[in-house]
Amino acid sequence: MVSWGRHPKKEVAEALERAEKAGLFVKEIHKGHRWGEVTCGRCNANRAIFSTPQSPGNHAKQIDRFTARHWH
Repeated sequence: MVSWGRHPKKEVAEALERAEKAGLFVKEIHKGHRWGEVTCGRCNANRAIFSTPQSPGNHAKQIDRFTARHWH
């Protein structure tokens, strides 16, 4: 059963909210282990978001780093 909407890991969900507030696009895909992706609308760079990362805290930090690099 796939859950649509909020990411199941709290840390990752908060990082995705910060990315959206920074102007990035969050798109749910639900294909394999992927939950979705974060995309920069200006340069079309994207970052995969996994539904069950080994370390949710580290995955959230990776999303935050992507957001910081794509703050156009």
